[in-house]
Amino acid sequence: MRRLVLLVILFLLITSSALASSMQSISLDESPEDTDNSSYKSYPILNYLYRFCNFFDRNNFVKQKKIDDNFVFLSEDVELKDDAFHGSNYLHFTEWWYFDAILDNGYSVQVGIRVLSLINQGLVHLRLDIYKDGELISNELKSFLIWDFFTSEEVPLVELNRNRIMNGYIDKETGDWIYNLDIEFEKTKADLIFIGCTKGWKGSTPGGKWAVLLPRAEVNGTITINNNTINVSGIGYHDHNWDITVFTGINFGWYWGKVNSDNFTATWSKIMTTRFWGQPLLVINEKNGEYKNINQENINLRIDEITIFQGMLIPYSFALDASEENISIHVDMEVFDIHHIRWFGIINYWRYHIRCRGYIIFESKTELIDQVEIAEFIRFR
Repeated sequence: MRRLVLLVILFLLITSSALASSMQSISLDESPEDTDNSSYKSYPILNYLYRFCNFFDRNNFVKQKKIDDNFVFLSEDVELKDDAFHGSNYLHFTEWWYFDAILDNGYSVQVGIRVLSLINQGLVHLRLDIYKDGELISNELKSFLIWDFFTSEEVPLVELNRNRIMNGYIDKETGDWIYNLDIEFEKTKADLIFIGCTKGWKGSTPGGKWAVLLPRAEVNGTITINNNTINVSGIGYHDHNWDITVFTGINFGWYWGKVNSDNFTATWSKIMTTRFWGQPLLVINEKNGEYKNINQENINLRIDEITIFQGMLIPYSFALDASEENISIHVDMEVFDIHHIRWFGIINYWRYHIRCRGYIIFESKTELIDQVEIAEFIRFR
């Protein structure tokens, strides 16, 4: 079965490369990969059955334990070069830059720049999603030929068809990490500045290399929807993934998100080897301070509710509990809107807007958490 998954994903990469002869712009009304996000609700009986299966799946537990024993997530400091283009020694790979922001007046945005390559051929996808109160109101995608893609192996820089889309640098006077995004489509536009206010970190996961350059950032700028330009500000996030190959598809998938209090940010994830068992990750940043990697044995990241969406079982609420030395955190995360995307007709991705409520204790400081955030769930099978 796993061999079949690898072959299918490789086939999709080949197919994607073969499609590199076209450029497209997809709006919300036209996109074949974005599906309705209104057909979900909680099914209590499914939650009980899920927990039952989770508890009694001993065989998968043994398999997962062997993998977990061979992998421990260790975060380390990042350099600006970590957010440059890496490429890969594999003949096939995908690499991407991801940005999101929770903005004023209920708006939120996500920007994705994704490189798909097979034997030095392929596509670059540029995507802008805009939401209002968690509901998708605009989604546009452009695909560029790989030779219309200009980047750098030294600094964060992306140009597409000679237009600068993203550049990042460190301010020489303040030491701040600053990113400029200039994304323009037919109906929407985003002109945003991300200014980091937390220290970045990186590490290796079973899903590939992961650098969180901006666990938390102040965001300012404008978004434009159908010629209506809106001044916005808010809280943002930026990460970069590379060395993502067909072998990533051996995993069942992962879920990921972050939560913010006034002065702390917790970035959480779980790489799922099977439907029920996975590797939890948690890194906590102090605003304008250091970060702390939490030992996986001290992390309890669980799915509290599931639902049926597009005929598939997906998480519907999460809970995070962790305690280590002078740090303690508890957060309940309830999904209130879902944006489903299907890649190549087989890989399913759900972007959540979640309401986070809880608290974090750091040394003698206790801060409440009550904010809307963006999270995601991806499954390969």
